[in-house]
Amino acid sequence: MPIPYLARLLLLCAWLPAIANAATLERIRDSGQLVLGFVPGNPPFSDGDARQADGYAIELCRRVASQVQEQLAMPHLQLRYQPLTTGDMLDAVAAGRVDILCAPVVESLERRRQVSFSLPIFTAGLGVVVRQDAPATLLLPLKGEAAHSGPTWRATINQGLNRHRFAVLEGTVSVDWARTRIRQLGLQSELVEVDSNREGVEQVVSRRVDAFFADRLVLLNYQAQHPQGAQLWVPERLFEVEAVAMPLARDDEDFRLLVDTALSRLNRSGDGEALYRRFFGELSEQSRLMLRLNSRP
Repeated sequence: MPIPYLARLLLLCAWLPAIANAATLERIRDSGQLVLGFVPGNPPFSDGDARQADGYAIELCRRVASQVQEQLAMPHLQLRYQPLTTGDMLDAVAAGRVDILCAPVVESLERRRQVSFSLPIFTAGLGVVVRQDAPATLLLPLKGEAAHSGPTWRATINQGLNRHRFAVLEGTVSVDWARTRIRQLGLQSELVEVDSNREGVEQVVSRRVDAFFADRLVLLNYQAQHPQGAQLWVPERLFEVEAVAMPLARDDEDFRLLVDTALSRLNRSGDGEALYRRFFGELSEQSRLMLRLNSRP
């Protein structure tokens, strides 16, 4: 029995997202440009505007662009930068408004319902920044130490973290982690979501929040560059460690293979270490090992 027209139309509509996502390289070839999505105000990974962007993730995407030029024989490929927010960045990838998101994003099962991911580009450690003059009842618990000299009770350990305002970057796993910790510890504290790392640090500087949780290397970078950086403190403690990757369209293995090929070639060469050193400083043995592990032969 022939399939009714309405049923065929519904079946076609169901396949449209997959068809659109499978055409990244075709879209690039037809348009003559590679659209790089990024989140401004997120150094050392990305910063800038629609005219020009820079950062570690931006440089990785430029390596992807070189791979596209080589594979598609497009020496005159144009790069277009598309600033995004953490709230709309994954939607932009899923809808094909950008070809790749040049940003470090934790690959979660929920996010994989919407987008795919490259090989990991960095191992992020969740740290915190506070003011140097914050009370010891806040500073010591963030270091993992009790803020009193008497018997150690759960209530007294949590007292230093209670009734404070903590900021996290919107749309990151830091939000879920912070909510879970506040609930587990029974804290009466307020959680604020910010649009960028820059905003989070500024809120600490201006005392609008007591602490901002983000990648520790990013926080150290802001502390070093901020005019009031001497007033800030970034403890050595890491609260979580996660591998992060760059989102791209689902159901497009050809483009994903191209991206992973570009990243692997970079990480297995001296250029990969030089690029890492440019944005993060000298490599530790662990960092050098992670560059190797985050690539494929």
